[in-house]
Amino acid sequence: MIHEGKYHQIKRMFEAVGHPVLKLRRERFGTVTCEGLKPGGWRMLKPHEIKQLWNLSKFGKTEQ
Repeated sequence: MIHEGKYHQIKRMFEAVGHPVLKLRRERFGTVTCEGLKPGGWRMLKPHEIKQLWNLSKFGKTEQ
């Protein structure tokens, strides 16, 4: 199972083994998931989710 990668990289990898990719869907971004959302749906991020994403970014603080 591939857990991360660039969109086109994943498409090329699967095509190389005979499985062309028609569509990819991001299931998760950092700690934020699309659980409970309908296709095309969206929601506002909660303050703690914004903080978690900020901390995971190169600009956020590192936890030690």
